[in-house]
Amino acid sequence: MAVEESATSEATPIPRAKRIAFTLVMMSISAAGVAGLWLAKRRLFLPSGEALNRMAWEANFSERGLAVPPGGPRDGYWGARMPPQTKDAEISWYEAEAHLPGLVDEDAAGLQHVGPTNAPRHLLILGGSVAWGAYASSQDVTYFARMGRWLADHGSPVRITVLAAGAWTSEHELKALKLRGLALGPDVVMILNGLNDFTLGNASEDERVAAYLDHMREARDLLSAHGIAVAFVLQPTLLQKSRSRIEGRVLKLSLDAAAEARVRNGYERIRTGLRDLARGEGATFIDGSNVFATERATTFTDLWHFADPGHALLADRLAPALLEVLRGRETKRAIPPRR
Repeated sequence: MAVEESATSEATPIPRAKRIAFTLVMMSISAAGVAGLWLAKRRLFLPSGEALNRMAWEANFSERGLAVPPGGPRDGYWGARMPPQTKDAEISWYEAEAHLPGLVDEDAAGLQHVGPTNAPRHLLILGGSVAWGAYASSQDVTYFARMGRWLADHGSPVRITVLAAGAWTSEHELKALKLRGLALGPDVVMILNGLNDFTLGNASEDERVAAYLDHMREARDLLSAHGIAVAFVLQPTLLQKSRSRIEGRVLKLSLDAAAEARVRNGYERIRTGLRDLARGEGATFIDGSNVFATERATTFTDLWHFADPGHALLADRLAPALLEVLRGRETKRAIPPRR
């Protein structure tokens, strides 16, 4: 009888506190599972578009154990902070006036200026968005601001003017030099370019190589006629870097096999051509294409741009070479002309 009563009696109810605790534990387990699946998906399936751009920019810092600047690139992801470019009948376009404290200080002519205004030497930089200083977190950490400080610390203070615009090719840069650059009276012109000529437009590889070298030759001869030194700088390329997983995704989404071959072959050909052009007096070639070659961490944010660590590495490559150019100008001016 006792056995029957035990079998038919109701189960002891679970206290309310235990039920709540059990529910919370199960919710935590479920949340952890969802988070784990999200992280696994993120590792296995990298995003595209602006999400990939943002991930790559942040990885420039996180993969090196650095704090990620909270504001993102100084120009914004995909240039979102910048006003529309100004149309121009002669150059096609240039960057619009913009004054973002600590980030961008660009006048109505599309020029950025750093360094003391009374510096004895004036360096003009020409190029596309990389030359402009895109994707640095602030103006102070752009390659050109870092370069200016390094040169000043090594006894050659210089006033730097940047005349550059997104999507410019060597054709635009040559026009900008003729129409605006010469009037600024620089002692040295640095042309930082290369990649846009091989990724924009529909011309063949041969046509691109010939046009690029023709433009650079004309720039050299024009500057030489005005007694201005020129430094040709071949900009960094993702194809000459040990790519991180994120950068592999960037490359896959940016270039197909034919375009990758065109960029790789084209770079090799214009590298040779620029070395030949630099054999003349007053011309220098600085190969920046492999600046990031030994970096294993993510450095490129897309096919062209890089964040602060890349700007620092580029400045480290450029500054010593430009110091030699500037000292050469000083030596030349110190020698009295023959009578």
